[in-house]
Amino acid sequence: MNKVYIFFLLLFVIACNTQTETKIISLPQPKVVTPEVLPDELIMRSPLEIKSYGDYLLFTQPMMGKSLLFYNRKTAHQFYWGEIGSGPDDFMSASCIYHNYDDNAIEIYDTNLRKMVSFKTHIENDSISLISKERFQVNTDSISTLGLHKMDNGYYVSQALFGHENMFVLFDKDLKIIKTFGEKPIREMPDANYSYLYGWFASIGNKLYFASQSTGYLVCYEITDKGDVKKEWDAFFTTPKYETSPFFGWKRENKQGFFDIQVNNEYLFLSFSGKSFEEEEVIPESILILNYNGKLKKHLKLDGNHLVGKFTLAGDSIYAVGLDQITIFNWRKELN
Repeated sequence: MNKVYIFFLLLFVIACNTQTETKIISLPQPKVVTPEVLPDELIMRSPLEIKSYGDYLLFTQPMMGKSLLFYNRKTAHQFYWGEIGSGPDDFMSASCIYHNYDDNAIEIYDTNLRKMVSFKTHIENDSISLISKERFQVNTDSISTLGLHKMDNGYYVSQALFGHENMFVLFDKDLKIIKTFGEKPIREMPDANYSYLYGWFASIGNKLYFASQSTGYLVCYEITDKGDVKKEWDAFFTTPKYETSPFFGWKRENKQGFFDIQVNNEYLFLSFSGKSFEEEEVIPESILILNYNGKLKKHLKLDGNHLVGKFTLAGDSIYAVGLDQITIFNWRKELN
C-alpha cells in the first residue's frame, strides 16, 4: 500500500482548580467512521495546512525548500511551487490565509518575514502558475503575532501572542491595525501572553471562529462591515488543567483541543483531540460538527489507527491528514 509519509510537529507547552466563567461542554459518545485511504503515493513532511482549491488539495510547507504543493484529486498529479527564501515572492514559513478558486485568488502570509503576497492563479494542462499582484509588509509594532486570517468582508485577523492585553488584532484591507479585541478566557493566565492558547481561525461572512489547540477553547465573534467587534459565544470542550505556582503552565494531564477548523455554508468542523500528553498519541481521531451557534450536530471518530490532524472540506467529503496517510470520508452521510 502506498503511504503518505508525514511527520507531525507538535507544539509542546510545559506544564488548583480551573477558574473560568465560560461554559464547559461534555461530548457524547462518538459515531465511528471507517474512512477510505487515499491510495496514491504522496511523499511530504507534515503540512501546516491543507486546503481545497478546485480539483486540487493545497498543502503549505509540504517539504524542505518548497512553499506549496498542489495535488489533483482526480489525476493524482503533483505540482510544487515556491522557494524558501527572503525574495519578493519567496517564503520562510508560508501559510494560505485566503483562497478563492472562482476568482483565481490565493493569498500567502509569512509569520517570520511579516509579509503577505496576493497571487492570481493560472491553471493549464494540470500545471499551476502563481502571478503576484500585491505585496504587503505587516507592521504590528510591539505586538508579537502568530498567523493571519482573511475574512470574506476583507478584514484580516491575527492572534496576539505577546505584548497586548487583548487576544486578537484586527487589520484593515491594507493590513493596517484597526484595533485589538478578545479577553482572557482563563483569569489566571499571565497578562499579555496568549502563547498558552495558540490556535487556528476560520470564518464565513462576518462570523470569525478561533479554536485553541493547547486546550479545547472555541470562540465566535461577529465583525461587521464597519469593523465593529462583538463576541457572540465561547465554550470549552475540555476542562483546562493548569498550575499557577511558581508560574502559569499546563499540567501534563491537560487535554489538547483543536488541531484544525474549517467552515462551509452549513456547519463548523473541527478536528478534536481531547487527549493529554500522558497518552501515547495526542493527534485527533475525532471530527466535531457544530452549527454556527456552537451547538453540536455530530461527534465523529475515525476507526482503527486513522488520525485527523489537518483536514479540508471538498463538497460532502473530508480529506484528513494522519501520521502516514491521507483519508477521505463523506461527512454528510454520517450526520444521521
